[in-house]
Amino acid sequence: MPDSRITAVLEEQPYRLTIKAPNGAAIPIIATAQETIQDLKQVVSETPATIEHSCFYLTLNGQRLNDFVELGEIEGLEKDSHLVVVEDQYTEREARIHVCRLRDLLVGPTTANPNVAGLDAGASIFSTVKYPDGIVDNDGSAAATTTNTFASADGGDDSESDSASAEAANGAGKQKSKKNGKKASQSAAASDKKKTNNDSEQASGSEDDQQHKARPVVANHALKGFEFDKVPPFETLSAAEALQSLALPACLKQIVLSGWNPVPRYRQLRGDLLYLLVTTLENQNYHITCSRTGFYVNSSSLVRFDPEPHGSAQSGQTGAKSPDHYRAHSLITLLKRLSPRFVQGLDSLQKQVSQHEPVEVLPFVSSEQAASPWLVRGAENRAPESYDMGRAQDVYLRLGAHAADSMRDWNEELQSIREMPRTSLSERVLRDRQFHKWYSEFAEAAVQGAIAVVESEMPPLNPTDPDNQHMYLRDNIFYSKGFDGRETFADLGGDAAAHVATGKDIHGVRQLNQIDVDGINTLGSVVVDYRGVRVVAQSVVPGIFRRQETTQIIYGSVDNGVTVGSDPDFHKAMEPVAKALHFGEHTVCDQAGGEHRLYTSADIKGLTGTDGRKYLLDLYRLSPVDVEFLEGECESSSTAMPIYPHKLVLLRPELVEAFWETSVRTAVQEYAIEKSKQAEHKGNDKNAEKETKDAEETHTGDADSKGAAEVETSNKNNDDSQEKEPQKKDLDTKDIMAGFEFSLDLDPDAFTPIKQNNVSSSSSEPSEQDALTKAVRDASKFLREVSIPAFARELASYATSPLSGDALRVTMHQRGINMRYLGKIAALLPEDVDVVKNVRRLVLFEMISRAVKHILRYLFRVAPAHLHGEVFALVASALMGSAYCADPASFLSADAKQVPDLLALTPETLAEQIREQVALRYRFELSPDFVSTLVSGNERILLREICIKSGAQLVVRQYRFERPEESAVQAEIVSALPPGTKLTKPVKRTVKEKTDAILARPTTIVGDDVMNFIALSKVSVHNSSFADEAFDAGRMSLEQGQKELGLELLLESLALHEQTFGFLHSESARCYAVVSLAHYDAGEYNLAAEFMTKAVIISERTIGIDNPLTIHNYLNLALYEHARGNTEVALRFMRRALDLWSLINSPDHPDLATAHNNIGVMLQSLRLYDDALRFFKSCLEIRIKLLGTEHVLVANAQHSLAKAYAIVGDFKEAVQSERDAHKFFIDRFGEDDPRAKETAEWLAELTFAAVRKAKLSAATHQKLREMAASNLMHMEREGKQQQQQPNGATGDLPAGTATKGHLPIDDLLKYITGSSKPKPRGSRRGKGPKGSKR
Repeated sequence: MPDSRITAVLEEQPYRLTIKAPNGAAIPIIATAQETIQDLKQVVSETPATIEHSCFYLTLNGQRLNDFVELGEIEGLEKDSHLVVVEDQYTEREARIHVCRLRDLLVGPTTANPNVAGLDAGASIFSTVKYPDGIVDNDGSAAATTTNTFASADGGDDSESDSASAEAANGAGKQKSKKNGKKASQSAAASDKKKTNNDSEQASGSEDDQQHKARPVVANHALKGFEFDKVPPFETLSAAEALQSLALPACLKQIVLSGWNPVPRYRQLRGDLLYLLVTTLENQNYHITCSRTGFYVNSSSLVRFDPEPHGSAQSGQTGAKSPDHYRAHSLITLLKRLSPRFVQGLDSLQKQVSQHEPVEVLPFVSSEQAASPWLVRGAENRAPESYDMGRAQDVYLRLGAHAADSMRDWNEELQSIREMPRTSLSERVLRDRQFHKWYSEFAEAAVQGAIAVVESEMPPLNPTDPDNQHMYLRDNIFYSKGFDGRETFADLGGDAAAHVATGKDIHGVRQLNQIDVDGINTLGSVVVDYRGVRVVAQSVVPGIFRRQETTQIIYGSVDNGVTVGSDPDFHKAMEPVAKALHFGEHTVCDQAGGEHRLYTSADIKGLTGTDGRKYLLDLYRLSPVDVEFLEGECESSSTAMPIYPHKLVLLRPELVEAFWETSVRTAVQEYAIEKSKQAEHKGNDKNAEKETKDAEETHTGDADSKGAAEVETSNKNNDDSQEKEPQKKDLDTKDIMAGFEFSLDLDPDAFTPIKQNNVSSSSSEPSEQDALTKAVRDASKFLREVSIPAFARELASYATSPLSGDALRVTMHQRGINMRYLGKIAALLPEDVDVVKNVRRLVLFEMISRAVKHILRYLFRVAPAHLHGEVFALVASALMGSAYCADPASFLSADAKQVPDLLALTPETLAEQIREQVALRYRFELSPDFVSTLVSGNERILLREICIKSGAQLVVRQYRFERPEESAVQAEIVSALPPGTKLTKPVKRTVKEKTDAILARPTTIVGDDVMNFIALSKVSVHNSSFADEAFDAGRMSLEQGQKELGLELLLESLALHEQTFGFLHSESARCYAVVSLAHYDAGEYNLAAEFMTKAVIISERTIGIDNPLTIHNYLNLALYEHARGNTEVALRFMRRALDLWSLINSPDHPDLATAHNNIGVMLQSLRLYDDALRFFKSCLEIRIKLLGTEHVLVANAQHSLAKAYAIVGDFKEAVQSERDAHKFFIDRFGEDDPRAKETAEWLAELTFAAVRKAKLSAATHQKLREMAASNLMHMEREGKQQQQQPNGATGDLPAGTATKGHLPIDDLLKYITGSSKPKPRGSRRGKGPKGSKR
């Protein structure tokens, strides 16, 4: 049952408030008791009717409300109260925010901050896919967009308040999502993989009703002329068209800070805050003063300073406007009075933005959350679109003259949030929201600082030390490089171990944040990889720079075991941490022989800051050692492989948890079996004793009466047996498990240098005999002997099927498998089996791309920063473009040729370096010809993986990996011309110029193709535990059949995710997708499509346009759109998913066969039978290639293909395909299987139809097509269920399919022969094919 606290949230009635604005507008808002007044103010600021207000407060019955108080805590606030907006006085900060909001509004929806997230980050292309001809306006015309010269002139991404360009997206959008969710009827939703796969096989839940509707035949559709083996161009990933569609109409020419700033002191006394210069579209310049009471036009000019209000001298003269005309509280209101064209442009802007989905135009809370594409626009990113002085002033407007708004005590903020109360639901939600907000802002600031460190824009604190020991401090964030400058890791691998330790430290912080123990504090930590350098950014421990580090450590060791701290208070506080991590208390000896009892590794430092809080640092050993790998690969290699580069090889926490759960399960089973045996033995002894006693009593002569009593008692017991049997079983189970105890703890210091050095001096038993140490070795064996082989089997059977390297990494980590085992996984996948060819190539590409990343990291360090673009182009061309150019290094610039490592790089030497890196890091030997046998033909896949792992952003263009022929290039350019273009001389000249430019490229990728390098960050995020609890409770309720409660809980989880993370977050997208699936299962296709639309857009913006999860969301959205009758739109989404699939993976994947099957059904619903036949054929070909002919999915595909052949009248092929399917079902399941009977009926009728084909009229052909087209997905769905059931057991089939096939014999004979003879079960004349139940 779900938590009572969650149920309490569901029963809580929301507030339905009305907010009245000074302009007379009334805004209805639906809010919860946990929301604050600040949240309501945000809605007011983003609502079109009140968008001009930003500096105001809300009142209730004349009393001002605190911005940070929750609605549930406001005395006198009723569920339907009216609040009033009161304009407030400006401060200098509020004035800057107001101006920034206006600039952001005029810029419109933009991508995230390019300095943090990269170019074109956070863009969505959903609208261009759904509306290829532009978004249709209400009047039926496509909405036209005109480029706003001012709109592209300002980044406008990271304002302190969210951009108003989204209008009411954050407020009204929230209301809409919650409202729709609450109004929706409740239904079951299963989000596990099996359910998702089954649903993906169903193109529509109401296919029978839809496909027989009278529809016009669609001449052109998204998949017309689709070529299965053709890889789409790289322009498919371009967001240029989507970003262009977001271009807004011009409202102003410019709005900048005036040259009369800063405000003189005597004018500050009169309330002046800022001076602005605004140029309207009428070419009028206005000098505007930002004062404490509002904005007004002053009398200054470009050559004369006059701060007096404009028009005051002409006041009272005939025809002169009132001075109030030039004054307003809001700058937007003032500009509306000054410029009629501003009014027109603003109305058009708001109308155009409202045509997009709200989540498509929402700004990011933090740019660090935006997805960065690896292919970006070229011309738009090379030069600003227009001249705008405001861009240079943007930092001042956002941070102030002294950047005071950026000076924050990050650590104090974090620890204060950690100490917030969390006893009630509202407190937990508020705490989680503050955590997420802090981590997002800290990550963005840390990334900017790390980039400055790498680019030498930040002076070090210790400039006299070597470069790899430099430390930096900016804005209370401490930075250091990921090198072993102090030789802390000298015995573990030096810089290689230090590099790994920084990443493990982030994992440790994440673990402790998840455990969330009172009294233990961690630092805010971010690891940033940028241009080959790893930078660690941390919040500052209070007092860390005031004392010697060695005197602060009171828990653990800072000098590799020379001295060890074990403070009793700290030790006691660490006990719940150790319990959660399954660590046992163990002994560590210092150099003097003193014994210390610790819970965590001695390498983890505990100290007390000057603020009195207990802090844990250096959390990289928060997992035990992978001792089997350490001994077999790091200390000595039993094979020809080189020694692993470092000894800091640890188990993942997921593996430790899986090992512990497996051990508990095994112990329970063994204990239960042993207790059962004991109970059985004891019962036998009692029975024997009872028989002896009965025999003795028989001699007393009282046997008859005793026997009667026993019979009476036996009868009484039999009467109550059914009622007491469950209770007895429960009692028996409790009795069996009574006294069960289990303890399994691990020693985090086992097999570490500290433990090995002081084993001899310890009084405890040797490490190998220690139970804690033995558990560590058992866990390591569990990884190698259980987890990895099981995962390899999952990959080989496609029980899990990642599409990209990142998806593979996530899948491995979820199972606790480290990436260093990629080689072992590849070795477990047979090389010569087609079914694993795809996934094996994915594993090999992951090793190759990671090896290239290490090579690039080295080359970036030895090459000057301005040559990094050439470095990447050289490596990429040498690996993937060797067929295009055999010696790419010869085309380097003169500066690049001065670097010996670059000049010596050839395709052959690079291939050898990759083989060495793969052997060193992944213990796998690539074949010497891996470039020609593995990379060739899949260069696009590997290029994407390398760009993502190195942070490179390339200009979007068609990269050629083999030198093309001139005629082929010309034909390609001509085919890309708009339809109907005549080849006039100017057109031919243009074609010639483009052809020459392509042929003139010396290598596959040149230095100018590299547009940017983004910083790759790892953040110690904080998850929302309560939102996850609601999500899990919703899923559990659905599985238990409580559909209404389950969907309510999922909707509540969605609302909690939105409140905690905001709309633009991958977790919110996950919730939207699961809720949409629940609505789809309930037959509520409109709601399903609406929720999945949000999931698609959020996925594009937060995890990437070509991320596998985005592709799957597109596939599901296509199913939902088809289910509600929008089949043409569904085909566009299908085409989009197929194109993305072809770019990131190869066409030999079983999930792609499912997509082709669904497309075939969609095309048949549009009566496009010939096109549908092509996709059914492709589905069968893929499955035969991967699964062989003896597989249930292949038989299902053959059955569907036979129907498709029958529809187009090719009965010969239909008979052959149906015969193959029938043979499989007979051989595998027997003649009594419903599918065997169904295929037998189909085979008989198709054979008969083939004989009578010549006598059929055109009308009868059409009837037969309609008959055969119904329910083509039924067998496909049953085959999927059959594949997933153990031991080949058949599942329950739908009613009506036990004895009759989808096409009954009598009905088919009736349609084929034209006979009207009534049948025993009644004539169905006039009902058509819809009358048959299938």
